[in-house]
Order: sequence, then C-alpha cells, then structure tokens
Amino acid sequence: MGSNFSSQAILNTMTNFVSGTKRKRLESEEDELNKVIDIVLHTPKKIKLSCTAKYIYQALFVEGKNSDVTVCALGKEYYLHRVYLCQSPYFGSMFGGSWLETTQKYITIDVVDPAITQDSLKVVFGSLYEAEVVLNPLEVLPIMATATMFQLDGLIEQCTELMLETINPKTCLDYYNAACLYGDKKLEDACIRWFLVNLMPYYYQESDEDLRTIPVSLMETLMAQPDLCTIQTECSLYVMLKHWVYLIHHPEESKPTASAVAEYFSQRPDKTPFLHTPEGRQFVNVFQELRIPNLINHHLDIELILGDNIIPKSWLNTVVIQQWDNMLRVNHNEDKGPLEVSEADFLKQSVRCGRIVLTAERHVWRWTGFYFGVDLLVALENNMLSVRRNHRSELEQLLSFQTQRNVAVLFRVVRLNEQKQITYSKESNIMLLSLAKGQEVPVMSFDKVVYPIIVTANMLFIAPEKKESVKKDD
Repeated sequence: MGSNFSSQAILNTMTNFVSGTKRKRLESEEDELNKVIDIVLHTPKKIKLSCTAKYIYQALFVEGKNSDVTVCALGKEYYLHRVYLCQSPYFGSMFGGSWLETTQKYITIDVVDPAITQDSLKVVFGSLYEAEVVLNPLEVLPIMATATMFQLDGLIEQCTELMLETINPKTCLDYYNAACLYGDKKLEDACIRWFLVNLMPYYYQESDEDLRTIPVSLMETLMAQPDLCTIQTECSLYVMLKHWVYLIHHPEESKPTASAVAEYFSQRPDKTPFLHTPEGRQFVNVFQELRIPNLINHHLDIELILGDNIIPKSWLNTVVIQQWDNMLRVNHNEDKGPLEVSEADFLKQSVRCGRIVLTAERHVWRWTGFYFGVDLLVALENNMLSVRRNHRSELEQLLSFQTQRNVAVLFRVVRLNEQKQITYSKESNIMLLSLAKGQEVPVMSFDKVVYPIIVTANMLFIAPEKKESVKKDD
C-alpha cells in the first residue's frame, strides 16, 4: 500500500508552520516595544512652560499685578515685587537689613551712572521675571551698566559674552572703557588683544578718525607691549605716534598728508623738543615706551627723528653710546649674540617688526636697519617660516665675518576676519639660533589659512644688557 498525500493536508501543515513562526516573531517585537515604552513612561522630562513664563512677565512685570513695592528710577515708576527683586544682591541687602527702605513700599533709586537709561532699566528689571533675555549689541553697554549697579552677575556675564563676539572697530573702544569702568578683566584683556593686532593695520593705515579717539592712557599701554603688531619696524611706530599726536591737536582735520604732519613738528618756531612743551608733556610716557635702541638703527630714521624735534636728544645720547659699545664688542668677537636670555629680557629688549602678507606665494624679505652685521632674511612658503643668515655682498653693507652668530627669535602668524577679529593665531617659542654664514633654518609652521595674514616677530641680535639704560626727561 502506498502513502496517501492530500494537497489540502500539505497546505494546512505549511500554514500552521508559517503562522507559528510569525506569531513568535510578533510576540518578540511586541515585548521589545513594551520595554521601550516602559522606559519612556518612567523617565521624567523637564518641560519649559513658555506660556507660564510669558504670563508671569506680562501679568507681574508689564501690568504690575499684586505689586508690593514701587521703584522709581530716572523719573519712571516700576510696579514690582520684593520676592523677584531679591534676586539682585542690591535689593536683597536693601530689603534684608535695617535700612529705611526695608519696609517702604515706595523706593526712589538715585542713578548716577550716565550710561544707564530708562530702556536699560526696563530690560534689567524685566530680566528678573524672565527665563531668557534678548540682548541687542547696540544696547548692551547700558544694560551692562545697569546690571552692574544691581549686581546681577549672570546678566553681566551674558553682556560680556555678547561683547566678546562683537568686538570690532566701531565697538572696541567703548567696550574697553566699559570694561575698565566696571572691572571686567576678561573683556578688558580681550579688547587689549584686539587693539594690539589692529592698532597699525587698521587705525593707522585705514582710519584717522578712529586713531584720533585712542586715549593717551590706552596708547601708553599698547606701546609697552612686546607683542604689539608692528608693521615694518620700530620707526613705523614712531611715525604712527607722530601722526596720532597731530590728529589730536587738529580735531577738525581729516586725512592729513605726511608732509603736513612733518611740517607741523619740524617747523615750530620754538626749538624746544615737543615733548618738553606744554602741548607735548601729556605724551611723554607714550613716547618713552618706544624702544630707542631699535629706533635709531638706520641713518634715515635718525635724520627723521632729529628733524622732527619731538624726542629730546637727551633720550638718544645714552642709547647711542651704548649701541656704539655693543658694536665694538661684536667687532672684537666679544659678543656673538645671545647664548641665553630670560623671557623677560628678550621681550623687553628685542626688535619688534612685522609684515602683512597678501597672497599664498613664496615671499622673502628683510626688515631694514643695522643689526650688528647680521642680515637676516625671512622666507615664507607652504605655510612654513624660516630664517637665513644672508652673507652675500650684493647690498654692500657691513656684515659680520664671525663664523657663527647667535640670534634669538619669536614669530607669530595672525589671520583676521571682516570684523578685524582674530580667527587664527599661532606663536612660536623663543628660539636661540646659532647660524653659520648662509645657513637657513625653519622657525615655525602653521595651518593652511586664507590670506592675507600678518606675520610679526621679535628678534634679538646681541647679548641682552644686564642693566637697562634709564631715559631721563630733562
């Protein structure tokens, strides 16, 4: 007898097999889904009820409902609530101590800071009723002043962050003044860094009107910094200061020519050095921050300085003697350059120089001046800076025949955006180089950046002086 195979029986068997497998799969997926749902349902979430925050702001601050204290400032009354005002240490101290205002329901505040306005008061008082505050860069200074008065550190910090993001030629001086006035060291340092990079490339080379506004105290601070971005050489800083002084003394004049500035100083009937005159005394400390040894290392620079008669000759005499002594020591092989130097001595005595590089091509340059027989060439190619001790005689200048010469150098590369803010910056270490004739060594590599860039350097060619010479204002 053979087995009977029913087509219907086969179909039923297959159906039961498939259905069973599918059922198991569906049950497994359902279990996983239930686990996920269970986790979601048992995980608390913070939900910001914007409608509640808006209601509090509108009902309590804007409409002043249930107000228990009225604050009058700059002639305007605000119907407020002690429990919200106590977020401010200013009011917390007022309401929590034994003061006359502690129990008063009407309080008049004497606002002495001229930067504080009715609009800034509204924003600051309103911030006590809101979770978020919208700050407009055009209004940030009055708000910072108001927040400082009421000791609202959180709002002050937000103002600082906004100002750090919006430092530019139109805001930096106002931000700097505010930082000094309100003791914001972080903002003050950021403004100083911005000025150090932009003083010459922007203020001097592009905007006389803005250069005129820089106060004497700030200019003195900037001139004293070793990392001041110096385009070309120390003499360029002198020329900039001369231009700046002229602009201050001629507030109505814009874009004066170089010859007009030169004639103003060189053709004065009074032969007293300008810095010794009543008009010039306020600038003495600024000009004393110039590095005189690096200012008189080219004969044309000396002619310019003597012709202008701004700097007293007494400032130059001692330095000239010292430089002559340095040159003789180099000539007698007693000084082969710095073998060691402290960071403080290097930053104080080194030559400050710099250059704007417009294109990403190979560039080779030197900064003009006499550097005790060392003709140092700087090369830039493929994001690499190198220096070479040139010893070819095509320039017919005095060159040291010493087999090895020591040089201390430090380089910086900076890239600025449209607001003149630093978007890229790199600085090398202070490097002590021993260079043979014609030797070239790399000093710094940097990332690929969009040009133009600013390359600045500090360089020391002789052993540092053990004792600094003192400039006398006599």
